[in-house]
Amino acid sequence: MLKTLWEYILRLFGIEKSNTSDEQLKENKKFTDNFESTKEINFTAIFANKLTTLAISESTADIVGENSRVAFLDDCMSDVWRRMKRITSRMLGTGGCVVVPYVQEGEIHFDILSQERIMIHKKKGDRITAATVLADSIKQGTRRYFRWADYRVENDTIYITNKVTDESGKDAFIEQWADIEDRAISGVDRVLFAYFKSPVDNRKFSDFYGVPITYGCDSIIAEIMECFEQIQDEFKLKEVKVFADERMFQKDPKTGKYKTPSKMFFASHGNDTGPMIEIFSPDIRNSSYFERLMNLFDLLEKSVGTSKGVLTAPETRGATATEIKAGLYDTYAMVADIRAVVERGTADYIYACNVLANYYSLTPMGDYETAFDWSYSLIESSTETWGQLKDAQSMGIKSKAELRQWLNPNETADEAQAMIDEIKKNEPTVNDLLGG
Repeated sequence: MLKTLWEYILRLFGIEKSNTSDEQLKENKKFTDNFESTKEINFTAIFANKLTTLAISESTADIVGENSRVAFLDDCMSDVWRRMKRITSRMLGTGGCVVVPYVQEGEIHFDILSQERIMIHKKKGDRITAATVLADSIKQGTRRYFRWADYRVENDTIYITNKVTDESGKDAFIEQWADIEDRAISGVDRVLFAYFKSPVDNRKFSDFYGVPITYGCDSIIAEIMECFEQIQDEFKLKEVKVFADERMFQKDPKTGKYKTPSKMFFASHGNDTGPMIEIFSPDIRNSSYFERLMNLFDLLEKSVGTSKGVLTAPETRGATATEIKAGLYDTYAMVADIRAVVERGTADYIYACNVLANYYSLTPMGDYETAFDWSYSLIESSTETWGQLKDAQSMGIKSKAELRQWLNPNETADEAQAMIDEIKKNEPTVNDLLGG
């Protein structure tokens, strides 16, 4: 249904050619369905959530500068950073994630969309210059309606066109979307949304779209699921069974069956000289099965490109930063790639917020810079890092606000400095200590 809708929408916007094929649309939809599935163990979600935690936790992002635009964009950054784990997890799980900012009552908000809801038409280098997005959907009665946004950059001007359709692709009117107007904004070189694309190699010449973290690992995952079934069958087949002489049980007068104390008891026809009870309790071959399972886990980690520690027990090679990094280098390299994508995507999002702030005159214009403070707790001990930070502060190359931010990652740079000033103001002076 969605494929047919896309065909209608392209004609509705007058788009004759797109670089996104029907096969790509189907593949993107399959990636999303697999990631969102909760029917069985989801290894894509496991890897996506684990790597997201390692990449984003205890890290901060700020907008740096000294003007009102910086304060405005820093609020935008704080809002999106609070959802960055969800954005990153969906990016790794589905191949890509779209963050679309919009203005409502003088404030910038955003929607997080799956990769399947974007059709990329053109790119200039790494910048998307033409795309159509399924921005929103709503159900009224028995029918569902869709809001589409088309972005097209021509001669440094972006044209944003909105359409509302029903499930068949025909024009429709929805009152709550009636005030969303088309726009043309000059001085723009890319679409006004952020596309976070997975760093995993899709092994194709075209790299318009990303692929999930477990791309190409289907056969290994199938073997793991088969091993799980074998382990389950082994335990069921080897469950303890007690065969007792039928004379030990009473019959149910209604059914004529023997009443047993539990499902492990079975009534059997014994003899006068044999034992009244026989126990069936064979050994379970758990060691062989679990050894194979651990080998498959190890192989899946290698295929994804991580070190031990996601599905298997982590290797311990020492306590120094160099030894820890050597044991976790593959995972550390993957985390570094994820952070590079997050930096690019966040920069695009702040760029879009800045353009919208100019267009709607939300704050006075001003220069800004993005700054990221990534945590290295994966490869360093907190004691070692804290010692380095204190040395840097004593040398004058780190501020007290930066050290406080490291201790309190939820604080912005301004909040950290304000707390330091408040603490300093309330500290007793030398005269107070001497009673003067």
